[in-house]
Parts: sequence; C-alpha cells; structure tokens
Amino acid sequence: MPAPTAPLPADLRTPALVLTDDPSSVAPAEGVTVCAVGERPARDGGWASVTLALADETALRRLVSALPPLGRARSLVVVLRSAVSPVALVPRPEWPALRELDVRAVDGGAVTRVELTRGLPVADVLVELARGTGSRAVAGRGSGSGGLVSAVDLGVPVDGTDVTDDVPASLVAPSELPAEPSTILTVEPVRPPTGPDLAVGPLDDTVLDLRGSDVPATRPALDLDPGWEPTPALVASLRDVEGVRLVWPAPERLVAGLALAGVPLLPAGRVPAASREVLGAALADLLEPDAADLDREVRSVLLARAAHDLHAVPAWRARAGARAGLRTATAPTLSVVLTAPAGPGLDHARAQVESQVGVDVEVLAPGEPARGDVVLTTAADGWWGPEVLADLLRARRSSGADVVEMPAEVVHAEAIGTTVRRLLPTRTYVAGPDRSPGVEGLVLVDRALAGLGPGELRAAGATTYRTHGLAHVARLRGGHEHVGALLRSDRVRDQWRGLRLGPLVTPCPSVPGAAVPGAGAAS
Repeated sequence: MPAPTAPLPADLRTPALVLTDDPSSVAPAEGVTVCAVGERPARDGGWASVTLALADETALRRLVSALPPLGRARSLVVVLRSAVSPVALVPRPEWPALRELDVRAVDGGAVTRVELTRGLPVADVLVELARGTGSRAVAGRGSGSGGLVSAVDLGVPVDGTDVTDDVPASLVAPSELPAEPSTILTVEPVRPPTGPDLAVGPLDDTVLDLRGSDVPATRPALDLDPGWEPTPALVASLRDVEGVRLVWPAPERLVAGLALAGVPLLPAGRVPAASREVLGAALADLLEPDAADLDREVRSVLLARAAHDLHAVPAWRARAGARAGLRTATAPTLSVVLTAPAGPGLDHARAQVESQVGVDVEVLAPGEPARGDVVLTTAADGWWGPEVLADLLRARRSSGADVVEMPAEVVHAEAIGTTVRRLLPTRTYVAGPDRSPGVEGLVLVDRALAGLGPGELRAAGATTYRTHGLAHVARLRGGHEHVGALLRSDRVRDQWRGLRLGPLVTPCPSVPGAAVPGAGAAS
C-alpha cells in the first residue's frame, strides 16, 4: 500500500523547528530547522513555531512520550502522512485563548494547525493532540510509564502520574551509553531488558484495538503483505474483509498488531518455531491450522485478547519491569456489587464472578463500601464467560472511557424458550449504556462515578464505550410483557430455540440443560 503524503504548511512562523521521522522529505527553507526524531534540536526553545511531521497516529503518541526540550511557542503544526481521521484538539481550560485551529484530512493523512494568543509549553499541546487520535489514554489512566522513567524512547507512553508511593520511579538508561546516575532520581539506572517475548511490543492498544471490528465482511480474504505496517489506517482498510491469510515467514510485529486490532487472521500452515517464540504460545495457537474453523467474530475477539495480554503496552511494561527488577503499575482493581436476592439467584451470581480469570476482584453486597478502582453493579442473573471482567478492563484501557458497557447483545427469553442476538452497535463509543426493557448489560464505571444514573453520568461529562456482548448471555425473566420488543424484526440479528451459549461463554454448572457452545437450532 503506497504511503500517502501530507504537505507541510508553506507559511510556518520562523524561526521554525520541524521534527520529523523523514528529514529528506522536508525541503530546505530559510528560517526552518529540520531535526530527525531521536535527535536533540540545536537549541531548547526560542521557536516561533514547532511542527511534527510523522508517519501516523502511533508515531505521534510514541513521540510525545520522549520529546526533547522544545520550550514554548504560539504556533504548532502536526502533519501525519497516514491517518484514519483528522487529529482533533480539546484545549485545556488553563490555556491562553486560541487564535486559530485548523483541523483537516489531506490525501489520506491529516494536518492540524494550532495558533495561540501567547506562548505555551510545546509538550503540553502535543500531548493533548496525541490524545485526540482516538483515545485519551495516551498518558494517564494507567497507560503511562508505570514506574519506567526512561532516558530513551522505550515505545511506552510516559506519564508522571503513574509514579506513586507503591510504584516508585526508575531510570532506564540507553543500552549503548554508560549508565550514569540520574541527577533527579535517587535510584540506580538499569538497562532496557531484552528477550524474544519483548521483541514485538510494546504495541499501542489505544489505537490498535477492537473499535470498528463489528463491520460485516463484504470482501473476500486477502493474503498478508509483509510490507504492511500495523497502523490504524491499515486496520481501517481491512475491516470489511473476510480475513487476512497468513503467509510465513511474516513480520511478527505486523501479525501481533493486526491481532491486537481484531483483524481476523486466517491460518496457512504451521507457525514457524522462531515466530511462535516471539508471538507467544497463546497467540500462536490461534494462528495454527487447528484453529481454522473459528467463527470470524469469535476469532477477532480471541486474537485481540491474546495480543493484548502478550504485547500491548501494559503487558509488555509488566514483563520488562519484572525482568529489570522494577515495580510497575498494575491493572485496576475491581469491585462487583451483586444485587441478586439471597438464595439460588445469589448463588448463581457468585458463580459467575468466581468463574472469572485474570482480574483482581472483590464481591460485595449493596451498601458495602467498594475499594476497587472500578465498580460493576449487577444482578448477574445471566451466564458469563470466564473473561467478561477482563474484557471490560481491556476495553476501558484501550478506550480511555469513564464508563464501559458489555451490552445485553445476546438474550435468553425464558417465557418463550428462545435465545436472540440483538442488532445494536458495539465496539464503539455511545451516548450511554443501552436501557432496553427487561434486560440490562454489564456496566463498569470509575469508582467516583458509581451510583450515578445514565442521565447523571452524561451530565457529569462521562464518556461511554460499548464493547462486544458475545462473552455473556443476559436473561429476560418473567412473562411476555417485554418479549415483543425483544423480537422486533428490525432488532434481531440471530435467533435460536432454547438456551444458546456462544463460544465465548462457558456453561455455568448451576444451570443444567444449557446448550453447548454452537448448539441449538436456528429459527
């Protein structure tokens, strides 16, 4: 796929600094200093304008984690040669007034120009622009350095708020330079760790994620092109294909990046031993011929889970920190408040929570104080797969949203003995959680927002992200009063007789007679 280009503005304020990953593409001009990414500019400030000219959103998010000193400026420009959409800016309230904000898509890329009434630290504006590339999780919300304060670009978005009493700062020095003590941190520097399992990551899961992956296939499968780069633009161009056939040998970083974004990768022969070592067993197993029969959507979710847990920033950071002997930020803790009444219903609800894997969770009754970073209040009267809570936390991490919903996408109506898959948008940002009569999804909120209703959440400015609903089956209890709304033809995608638990849901022992995954006659 040819790389698109986005031109630099011709009227840059001078003296101007252009920081770029492709210096040869910038024509010489009077008053313009061109500096390659990774190099330090000739001076630390005094620029009338600063321009970043980079490949794509991922490059922007990575660069703002390791910016050289740039001082203050009134004029800033970001040019991305490839971008899914223009890069928006939400000015912070403490900033001076904007004189001009020009945001546009240009030839497959994006150009954003910011003019302020007075100078502002360049780094502050660039971080906010990076947040505008799709998720505000670029720095903070648990996605930053997590204790790794780097003297080099580790590819991990850095944020000082991740350094706490529990996660002290550590200095990671360049492997090719002497490890000199920091003049700021009273710690000994360590070398960046290496190893096959660290070779692929860190992949930025806030731009390579499941958003947009619910698009149905309208084109046949394609062969993997080893020259591709795992960018948001590439992922967007592949959303409507049946899948991407692997061709070995293949670049492991490309394979892992597409998997992280939920692009259905189709097996073609055994994964080579060297690639298996780099990709990790959990991801490589999904790329073997034995996994060829997986449903397209199920494959997408399983690939994204495996790549996230192996190669996304949090997993990579945890392994790198452990190998270097450093403490790093951990995943958020979770409180589940069960509203089911005492008896069989509460026993069933507890069984759903106890089946969860990969999460730190406490189970509470209504009224008990929650200690978790995030809270889920639910009757839990449906059937959960073992990674419901982990999927919610992954979606929270990648979306940066205050509220994350796993909707009641699949519903079992007891009154008519039928399971229905509803037609509703998923894997996208929404105005608020779905509130269909008789059923409700699973809604995870930051602890500070727990107890607020949908209207109150919107009034508080909370953002809501809806992940897939394939990992649990909601239960529509009672009589026929809500069945008509559930079965409206314009709202039904699939329908089965009996209780149908999909491949991502594990049958709960407390409910005998549940159909095995994939069973049940469609009607």
